[in-house]
Amino acid sequence: MSLDTLNAPSRFPVRIAHHFGEIANTLEWDHSLWLALGVRLQGTGKAPDALTLAEVEQAIAVTLREAAQ
Repeated sequence: MSLDTLNAPSRFPVRIAHHFGEIANTLEWDHSLWLALGVRLQGTGKAPDALTLAEVEQAIAVTLREAAQ
């Protein structure tokens, strides 16, 4: 592949990487945070495959905020 065909990453891949990074950070959580996140996600009433990345990230943020209180 020629180097002149490479493009700088668009903002979309950067945003996707950010969302997956936030999700990956949950691997370090303890059991109680995982349970709280599960309850919060189930509370949306959506099937897991219907949730958007933004909804999952929002649930993660709220779960962490409540745990810090």
